Amino acid sequence: MQTCSDGQSLHSIYLYSTIFTSIVIEHNLNMTCYHKLSKDQKVIFDFRILNSLIKPGTLLLLLSLALMSCSTTKKVKDGATAFQQKQYAVAVGYLSKEAAAKEGTEEYAGIAYMLGESYKNLNEAKLSLKWYIEAAKNGYGPEAFWEMSYALKKDERYEDAILSFRRLGQMVDRDREINLEIQKCIQAQKWKQLDQENQYIVEALVLNSSEADYAPSLWRGRNLVFTSDRMQEGGEIYAWTGNSYADLYVSDIDDYNSVPFDPGVNTPHNEGSATFSKDGTEMYFTRCHSETGDSYCRLYKSIYQQGRWQDVFEVFRMKSKVHYRDPVLIENDSVLIFTSNDPTGVGGHDLYYTLLLEDGTWDVPELMPIYLNSTGQERFPTWNEETRTLYYSSDYFAGLGGLDIFKTTLNDDGSWTKPENLLAPYNSSEDDYGLIFVAKDYLASGLKMKAFFTSTRGVYGNDDIYSIVETYPEDFTPPSDTTTVIVAEEEPEPAKTFFLRIQVMEKLFAIQDNPNSYVVGSRKVGGASVKIDAQSLSELKQTDGNGVVIIPIDSSLDFKILAGKEGYLNNQETLLIAPEELEKRPDGYVFEKLITIDRVFAGVEIVIDNIYYDLDKDEIREDAKPALNTIIDILHENPRVVIELASHTDCRGEDPYNLDLSKRRAASAVDYILNEGKISNDRLSSVGYGETKFEINCICESCSEEEHQINRRTTFKIIR
Repeated sequence: MQTCSDGQSLHSIYLYSTIFTSIVIEHNLNMTCYHKLSKDQKVIFDFRILNSLIKPGTLLLLLSLALMSCSTTKKVKDGATAFQQKQYAVAVGYLSKEAAAKEGTEEYAGIAYMLGESYKNLNEAKLSLKWYIEAAKNGYGPEAFWEMSYALKKDERYEDAILSFRRLGQMVDRDREINLEIQKCIQAQKWKQLDQENQYIVEALVLNSSEADYAPSLWRGRNLVFTSDRMQEGGEIYAWTGNSYADLYVSDIDDYNSVPFDPGVNTPHNEGSATFSKDGTEMYFTRCHSETGDSYCRLYKSIYQQGRWQDVFEVFRMKSKVHYRDPVLIENDSVLIFTSNDPTGVGGHDLYYTLLLEDGTWDVPELMPIYLNSTGQERFPTWNEETRTLYYSSDYFAGLGGLDIFKTTLNDDGSWTKPENLLAPYNSSEDDYGLIFVAKDYLASGLKMKAFFTSTRGVYGNDDIYSIVETYPEDFTPPSDTTTVIVAEEEPEPAKTFFLRIQVMEKLFAIQDNPNSYVVGSRKVGGASVKIDAQSLSELKQTDGNGVVIIPIDSSLDFKILAGKEGYLNNQETLLIAPEELEKRPDGYVFEKLITIDRVFAGVEIVIDNIYYDLDKDEIREDAKPALNTIIDILHENPRVVIELASHTDCRGEDPYNLDLSKRRAASAVDYILNEGKISNDRLSSVGYGETKFEINCICESCSEEEHQINRRTTFKIIR
């Protein structure tokens, strides 16, 4: 009887299927190995064989039969459930069957959109485009047009993408964002027309599998460490991808015979994206695992000792329900850069860094400079120590499509240069990321440069690792001081991008809960809502723990910014950024605006400064109007607030007279607010207290004029 040897890869087993008996016999399949597959593995295997050998209509029928025997999908009885549970490899089978049955019905567009999303998450770009087109064509709405437009761009159909974005502009009021995407398509067209001749040779490595192989790194010069979710004997299926859970693998930089990395690091969970210290004794990597089943990615460290990797532990304390990924050590291992979708960032995944402390622990992470990040995805940073250059990928900045690789150099003063797109051949219309350079001491003879990167441009599977080399002419002797330098085609100067940083603060009073005491400082307000309006721009954001929100801007605008939070009064500020301001500012410049919101002290009288009356008069003086206009602004910015306006007198004069005078003064203030502010009269009331509520209880004959003035005050309090 045949047995399944350690050296036999499950990848080879995927070339066969029990469904095709004749094919099995023809290829003399090791059936013992096939039967050791779990039901989950077999159904994915059958899907792949069917997909490659059978016509689409037949595939749908057979795949549906195969899904019925899959233990993973026993709890899943339809495509929507599988999709919601992020079991995308399972979802496409159900959804394809449902799409065929529901074509021409109202449900069809929704099913098509879920298919587009599922294939996008499986990195099947052309299939996702096909179904986004179906969803858009059948009236799914703006979401389908968004995704279809991006997918057309990724397919290098830039003219079609521009038309699609313009059609989208007729459906939604997001002109700024849409115009920016159209400009990116135009820029990509120009870059594609540049002369692409160069001395680079780009090849997919033979170590690639039909699954995903990505995120290369180098350990001790010659060891190429990468991530793969290729199938392993006995391994469980990851329902998101339909492949195994990701593990680390290692190969030589020249012979490409890969084997699994140290078992002290690889687990039944997802591992990947490793970086190594200069001496090769420390490794930082990503592991996505949670005991609760709600997997979030964390950064881990392992120590190499006695010939194996051990002592795996988390790098620093990380927030719950936040992803931490893609670590890379820079500056002689003194700085760790990584990516995270922490809500304190600009948006999506952003670049963060942390500094190594003297005790060997890592400091509290900080966001990398804003101009290096975007509202899109920044992923897979890598480092070239020889040139002090950081490479990373972004899907937001102008590029050829998908994730493009950018570079930024660390200056001597600690600043970073503006990110620069590497263009072709490093970038394509697909996803390109994880660029690493082989140190010159390990370059083979005749090579000027050798690097590795990941791309979905597609040879073996969805994500493949490529090598890119630059050779010397045969009659050229390289100088001893040759350094690796990327020479990119000269590119047109892209439009500048700026940022607006808004910070929301509240006042701190000398006496807590007494807004009439003097202000001693301010405090950041986290979790505040900030609404930003400017022409076609309208965004609603929430402040982070530092009371900050950040948005990118690319043109001169007149901003209206409204900030508020439960338990606080809303406050609106304006900010005008003139065209000449943008012209003189460098790319990536951050404009700042501070907004202070006042805590609501319900039922507490708040003194309104500078509301004075002439002797024995109740008319509103000119110098009192600015203070009352502030009340009008508060009422406009807080449409549900109801206030009471009160007037007080000093101790001089008869009690009945003072009471009547205070009532008349409070009423005249209310009348001014009602008339000038066009405020509904059910939101205001007035009361006069005369000399019944002194702020300062002094003996009347001995009171100073200053004390009389303090008692002769006007106040308001929030009723609700």
